[in-house]
Amino acid sequence: MTQQVKIPKRMQEAAEWANLVDEIESAVEDTGMIAWVGSADGHYGMNWRDFKNDAYDIEYRLHGGYCALAGDLVVKLSDGTWYEQGKIDGHFYHREVPTLKPDFKPFTVLVGQEYSTIAELNGDD
Repeated sequence: MTQQVKIPKRMQEAAEWANLVDEIESAVEDTGMIAWVGSADGHYGMNWRDFKNDAYDIEYRLHGGYCALAGDLVVKLSDGTWYEQGKIDGHFYHREVPTLKPDFKPFTVLVGQEYSTIAELNGDD
């Protein structure tokens, strides 16, 4: 039997705690598209309904540290895209496999101020 620890509300707010199921439901627009939830390498997984029932009371810290969410957790959608947790802020982000467009352009600039895209760095913004 697993012992659940209830985190006091004031500690939750101070440490930026989040409920796992709530975070996934707020990130994924249509949870009906969730094919499975599990590890990024596909060695662990379960359907959304079972995951939701098992994980409904899991709380984790958005910025890692004590009670950090597993770093390889993904929410795989039926269209082949997925959601994964951001390494810096702990929120879930929608990802898709990059594909090269038929009208791709060469580029030369790869370094700039702060975070920039290749398009911004090469004057295509």
